Amino acid sequence: MKKLFALTLLAASMLLPAFASDQAPAPQKEKELIFTLTAPGEPAIHLKHTDNGLLDLDHPGKVILINFFGKHCPWCMKEIPALVKLQNEYKGKLQIIAVHAQQTMTPDERKDLDKRFGFNYPIYEYEANPDFVNYISYRTGWGGSLPFSIIFDAHGNYVYKFEGYAPESELKKVIDFAIKSSGKPAKSGK
Repeated sequence: MKKLFALTLLAASMLLPAFASDQAPAPQKEKELIFTLTAPGEPAIHLKHTDNGLLDLDHPGKVILINFFGKHCPWCMKEIPALVKLQNEYKGKLQIIAVHAQQTMTPDERKDLDKRFGFNYPIYEYEANPDFVNYISYRTGWGGSLPFSIIFDAHGNYVYKFEGYAPESELKKVIDFAIKSSGKPAKSGK
């Protein structure tokens, strides 16, 4: 599975610069591909494309878990309490970033979810960040099913993806592995 994903990443890394803008890339210099996630009331987060995954420029040294969820997804609602708990438990070592991938939440819907779950990680809307969501879909083969989570080590290297609900115990195993692998030197990447 990892070999297949690595081959997919390699192919994607060769193609992505051509899709990054309307202009052709410079002949011998590849453009840096950085996504800026934005949402009202949330900090802007900058995620940089690497050969092996994504590097969070705003949370250096932390394992990153990107979670795609929806307000009408019962499995997402079941998973959120574990994510909130893990963000607390791995404070200083983990940063969860959520992308709401259904019809944009109204301010009241967002307030109700905040009250229900006590989010301790930022949430960004798909509609405000479509380039990033399309990029993730392209690189991972994600077809839009929810929930969907991807975990990267502190060097930005892809570690694992969960398609569908992920029990807390499984998330912890992968996060622990990512933390351990983060202590190793970074793989070659851009």
